[in-house]
Amino acid sequence: MDTAFQKKIDDIMYETNEKINAIVNEIRDIRFSKMDEHEKQTKCDALRMEFEKVMIEEEKKVEQVMNESENQ
Repeated sequence: MDTAFQKKIDDIMYETNEKINAIVNEIRDIRFSKMDEHEKQTKCDALRMEFEKVMIEEEKKVEQVMNESENQ
């Protein structure tokens, strides 16, 4: 694979990592907060769904880069 495509994939991974770290930190903050347990669960469930969306988005972006590299 061309180094330009490797860089694109690396950039995607760095971006995803930043998003995931933010989600994990937010979940951690919620878990150790004094808010109601039901509210904690609701917020964490929403963040888990966001986490899943980020991972799916990353997979699609990487597949797109891989397809581009194969077509060259």
